[in-house]
Amino acid sequence: MTLAPPSAALAGMLVLGERMSFYAIIGMFVTMFGIGLSIVGRGGNSDGKLHLSLPLKGVLFGIGAGVGQGVGLVFSKLGMDYYMQQIDPADSMAVLMVPFASTQIRAIVGVFGFLVILLYTRQGRSLIRSVKDGKAMWLATGGTIFGPFLGVSFSLMAVQYTEAGIASTLMALTPIIILAPAYFFFKQKVTLKEAIGAMISVVGVALFFI
Repeated sequence: MTLAPPSAALAGMLVLGERMSFYAIIGMFVTMFGIGLSIVGRGGNSDGKLHLSLPLKGVLFGIGAGVGQGVGLVFSKLGMDYYMQQIDPADSMAVLMVPFASTQIRAIVGVFGFLVILLYTRQGRSLIRSVKDGKAMWLATGGTIFGPFLGVSFSLMAVQYTEAGIASTLMALTPIIILAPAYFFFKQKVTLKEAIGAMISVVGVALFFI
């Protein structure tokens, strides 16, 4: 997923003609290095060394997800730019609602996409059984509010006011941000490597504002 920021930056330059400052580019790579340092070796080997024993299919899907996130963010920004041309810039409420309206469009398209997958994999019955699980539905609802609704809307709001590469790098801090909740809610131990990675990522983000 750390491929999302460079993918967004590259797509932003090619599609939107965006330019990133020297410090922003350095900050992007420093941030990604910090994130990578934090997540490398989780649940890994006892010798502490890196081993390329990951399944090829998982690696390819991961690369696709990272690139898709970055490029998708740029196309979302492009769509919002066209959206902004249809409203009065002086109408602050309309401008504020553009990212939420864009998220709604993404959600509608996503529903049809998932329906195609359900039909192809014939997992409709599993979906019906899941809906009947009250606890799972409440948790899924909470995740939907904070993720696809608020999270995606705020991410689109971010690209509305800054370059896609910068916004994507800031959003790539998720692996760092979850360290504290993971410790308090799931009692997962935060290693020294993860803490150092978090500090490096903060330094990288700070470079964006120089």
